[in-house]
Amino acid sequence: MDDPFDLQGRVVWVTGSSRGIGRGIAEHLAGAGAQVVVHARSEEALAAVVAATGGLPVVADVRDEAALAAAVERIAERHGHLDGLVANVGGAAYGPLAELDADRFRRQLDLNLTGAFAAARSAYPLLRESRGAVVLVSATGASQPTPLFGAYGAAKAGVEQLTRSLAAEWGPEVRVNCVSPGLILTEGSLKAVFRGDEALVARAGRTTAVGRVGRPADVAYACHYLLSPAAAFVSGSVLTVDGGPTEGPTQRILRALEQG
Repeated sequence: MDDPFDLQGRVVWVTGSSRGIGRGIAEHLAGAGAQVVVHARSEEALAAVVAATGGLPVVADVRDEAALAAAVERIAERHGHLDGLVANVGGAAYGPLAELDADRFRRQLDLNLTGAFAAARSAYPLLRESRGAVVLVSATGASQPTPLFGAYGAAKAGVEQLTRSLAAEWGPEVRVNCVSPGLILTEGSLKAVFRGDEALVARAGRTTAVGRVGRPADVAYACHYLLSPAAAFVSGSVLTVDGGPTEGPTQRILRALEQG
């Protein structure tokens, strides 16, 4: 029986793959036999991941339709087909919503939501030909209150609804799913969230059911599954990758009462 998780020879484009979660996804998929296409806004930023994966580098701002079209043309010229897309580009703007002006809010929507749509739309003709798969990247903040990250949470909630709409419209030729990571340890989060303190990383890990903070590889395995034939009957779904919660609303209320 053929391995339903086999990605040998499949061409997969991972946007935002010069560092962090995106690089982890690209390196994992390359190790699993996929021919990866790596992406950033500059060629220089891609040097390390190209060296690690042997992937084809493409440069584009995901908010620029012409640049995305040129990237897809380069993929077609090199590989002749495209089997998968992981639309990973995203970013969060920190700040209270009462102080967040409309332009900054709009930029969050453009980067996280419009960028995901534009990347998927640009890849669609090639994916339709290959009967391929798309994985959009959300965040657990899409379904939970995200104080100080409200614009980011709203944008990611849009990504999850976009997943369902694309799956409904593009099937059966193209499957579309979404991964929703919780807090993932990367170079960026170690500096920005944990202030470079591994003790804080361990403390945060104790808030998950599995007892640790996530790693890029955890998200990569989820993407691998959704891109593979093993997920042939899965479309329009959101797969949460957050280590599991250890408490719900009632537990939070009881804890607050205990703390006075």
